Amino acid sequence: MHPRFITSAAVALLCIATHAQDPNFQIYLCFGQSNMEGNATIEAQDRQNVPERFKMMAAVNMNSMGRTKGKWYTATPPLCRENTGLTPVDYFGRTMCEQLPENISVGVINVALGGCSIKMFDEDEIDAYLPTCADWLKGYAAQYNNHPYNELIKLAKLAQKVGVIKGILLHQGCTDNGQSWWPAEVKKLYDRMLADLNLSAEEVPLLVGELVGQAEGGACYWHNTACIAKMPSLIKQCYVISSAGCPQKGDGLHFTAEGYRTIGRRYATAMLDFLEKNDLNSEFSATGLTPSATEINVTPGSSTEITIFSTDDEGKSHNVTRRCTYTADDPTLVSVNGVQLQTAATTGTTTLHVSFADKDGKIVTADIAVNISYFPLAEGAINPSIQGSGTFNARSKQLQTGADGFAGWVYNKGIDISAYNYLVVKFRIGSTCQPVIRIYDSTNYNANHYEYEMKTSNTAVIDLKALAQTDDAPDLTQVKMIGISSNGSRAIYLSDVFLSMDGETPASGITMIDNRQMTIDHVYNLQGARLFTPQKGLNIINGRKVLVK
Repeated sequence: MHPRFITSAAVALLCIATHAQDPNFQIYLCFGQSNMEGNATIEAQDRQNVPERFKMMAAVNMNSMGRTKGKWYTATPPLCRENTGLTPVDYFGRTMCEQLPENISVGVINVALGGCSIKMFDEDEIDAYLPTCADWLKGYAAQYNNHPYNELIKLAKLAQKVGVIKGILLHQGCTDNGQSWWPAEVKKLYDRMLADLNLSAEEVPLLVGELVGQAEGGACYWHNTACIAKMPSLIKQCYVISSAGCPQKGDGLHFTAEGYRTIGRRYATAMLDFLEKNDLNSEFSATGLTPSATEINVTPGSSTEITIFSTDDEGKSHNVTRRCTYTADDPTLVSVNGVQLQTAATTGTTTLHVSFADKDGKIVTADIAVNISYFPLAEGAINPSIQGSGTFNARSKQLQTGADGFAGWVYNKGIDISAYNYLVVKFRIGSTCQPVIRIYDSTNYNANHYEYEMKTSNTAVIDLKALAQTDDAPDLTQVKMIGISSNGSRAIYLSDVFLSMDGETPASGITMIDNRQMTIDHVYNLQGARLFTPQKGLNIINGRKVLVK
């Protein structure tokens, strides 16, 4: 729970029966297509321990569950319609209730139609669009009186009588995959919702979830970069919710139940961040500053969320992440954008200095060590579910892939390992789970790649120079994924993974530069002979290994 939200230890339940608007009843409007509707089988854990403070308004009659349209119920799934599945909204609401104090309740209204275009929600488009739809989709639309947007607005206005709309959640795009007009259409709908419900753009953000990603085998991953990524440039208060690492069912379109749980929690994290950022009552006298982590281990070109808390003179913690100032010893390596720490597409180590000024102007500070390396054995840095659903324990370095799964490191911007001679992978003990080392120049698991079977050995030494000469070898100057696949029957205990020049010890950092841009004092070859000018390939320049191209 976020301590700064706590105002009472008592549970203040909703005043729904009296129709008195309760500012502590937060309402969220949710719309989209099949992933928002919910496509995964609801499991026993999803029906258990649903907080009473988590409410859903039935958007249609759900007779088998005794739910009537327009009435509030405890948010036990399904939340969309009868026979729909688990949705990101389930764990969005659960997480919100876990993090908010007991006097705040969360209500959701979910209007979603599997297979629909965003045009299904556009009142200017639906009359022309609906007749083109398949009969089954027309059947979904009929449950919303053939006007899903109008129904959502009617329900939202009913909800406003008892609570306050705080955010809008969208998950849609497979049907409109990569369409250039999609971002403008979403902005049009968002603006219309604000106008129709008399909401402020400064106070009600739009949260847009990514489709199944490329690394997870998504069939519509292009929509994430071509369309969804553009939304924050069109809407000031817009959060893009990452789907990275969320496993899919195998159809390339829909997440598994665990995938929905993960992305649902991410929706909540973004909304909580927005609430923190916009809390007008968070002015206080600070006594300290505490990062969520004092050391961060990440891969080149990646991003990770950070959270900074400040303690007031009453001992309460406040999330001040967006209100801090960040300065890195080496600003070329890291930067902070909102709550995202972003790294350069290279390796290195730096210290990020964080400072916060309280209401009296007093400055409190903290430091975060940032280590950027190719193979960090840290949770969040290694993805255990690139293919299948796996786990990784950073303390024990235990890696468990799913059945025929793949786990490892993803480099969206690509890394150049062509200057090294070897890739070395070491296990604490050999494994019988048929581990295979894979190297990709794509983030598509099914794309061309290199494989090295470890069998029961505890060490793999891959000759990168020889690999580069083979037919169909991946481009070692643009590596996008390196990892381990297995049949999932046993756990793998990692010991070390590193690039090497001799096949035995980790190589020191290699800098890649253009020799026309260098200031050179001393240059040697790898045998120690002094050179007059750098030669193509590896040199020792000013005491550093440098690859000259």
